[in-house]
This record gives sequence, C-alpha cells and structure tokens, in this order.
Amino acid sequence: MPDDVRSRFAPVAANYSRSTFHAGKRGLEEVVDLAEPKPGELALDVATGTGNAAFALAAVCGRVAGLDLTPEMLAEARRIAAERSIANVDWVLADAEALPFPDGTFDIYMVRAAPHHFPNLEQSLREAARVIKPGGRACFIDCAPPAAARDVLHGVEVGRDPSHVRSRTVDEWTQVLGEAGLVVEHADQREVDWDHDDWMNNMAVPAEQRPALAAMVEAATGPAREQLRPERREGMLWHAYWHCLIRARKPWS
Repeated sequence: MPDDVRSRFAPVAANYSRSTFHAGKRGLEEVVDLAEPKPGELALDVATGTGNAAFALAAVCGRVAGLDLTPEMLAEARRIAAERSIANVDWVLADAEALPFPDGTFDIYMVRAAPHHFPNLEQSLREAARVIKPGGRACFIDCAPPAAARDVLHGVEVGRDPSHVRSRTVDEWTQVLGEAGLVVEHADQREVDWDHDDWMNNMAVPAEQRPALAAMVEAATGPAREQLRPERREGMLWHAYWHCLIRARKPWS
C-alpha cells in the first residue's frame, strides 16, 4: 500500500497545494480551531501532503513536523515553505504506521484527509497515542459519510483513487480511538456541498472515467440518495459529502 499511495499522489502533488478543500481558508481555520495550538507547542502533521495543515499549525506552534510517504509531496511543501519564509516546519519521509519519534514527543497530533488511505488504521492510532504526551491532543479530519451514502461513495472513491481503503462514520471513529487508548472529547460531522468535478481534478482522473463515477452518485436510491442529494448545476454534478472533526486526548495515566 505505501508504494500504491506514492504512485498515486506523486504525479498530482502540486494539485494539493491549491485544492479548494486542502488549501482553502475555511478548512485551515478548522485545523486550528480543532487542534487549539499554543505558542511553544510541538505538533506533528501526519500525511501532511503539501503541508497545508502544517503551515496553519506553524503560525501558532513553536515547531511542527510534517510527515508524509511521498517525496514529491514533501518537495512541494518545502518549496512553499521557502516561498513563504516559514522556518519552523521540519519535513519527514515516513509512514503513519511506524512513526520515527520517541514516546511522548508531541503536544498535538494532526491528520487530515488521509486516514481513509491507511491500510491499518488501528496501528496508526496506536502510533498516534504513543508519540503524543500525556494530556496531548490527537486531531482527525477525514471523510465520514453516513453509512448508506458511504456504500455508494466507496465505489466512487476507489474508482477515483485505488489507494482508498475505507471511510468511517463518526461512531466508528469513536470506537477505534477508544480502543487505541485515546479519549474522545469532541466528535462532529460536517456536511459539505461537494463539487464532484473539482474532486476528480485533484487526482487528475481521466476524462473518459469520470462519467461512470458521476453515474454512481446519480444512480443512488433510497436513504443513500436522500443523503447525497445529487444535482446538476450548469451541467456539473454537485452532491453532499461529509467530514468528521474529532479531537481526542491521551490520558495522563
């Protein structure tokens, strides 16, 4: 799976530095609101991609480590950091399931729009719990559709990007975080008005594949259709999408 992730994201790295969701002001404000960073704190942004969340945290924290599997993503992040004269972020090539840091290193663990790619989410959460300090925050922003919509969107997700593994509902997130020894203190689901074509653009999905993926959404029936609410606006497909915003803490003992 790591090689599959690299092969999928390497050619499209630059797209994620200007993606509406990944680099947009509202989404980055959510990162800061969720993590509650403080001056002098040390933060880890896992699956940092082109560094969007890392840069948002670096504006407040003392220092941030931005970690990713894909060298091309980190190269783009380094370029942007140099362009913006951001000097308090270090870039680390590594896997979320085997973090190269000692126990209790970070005040904040952040991962955004990535856990649905993790082949072993449970192991990555154990690593999150290991590397944050007692009392530290572990923050997660990821796709989290209700179950019926997820069943439809799973086929779209895999067709768009075969490195997709599974989206989890907020209740499922709460369960797996508890099993990893983290205490959930905030768990919310945010519905988004989703530009389907913009979503396809991020991964440079070939034009000939797009109609079939759009058709999966438009063919939804029953509860899934009620949740997705697909519609055409000036010929372009829009539908509902969902993200979870979860903050958990590592117990003091």
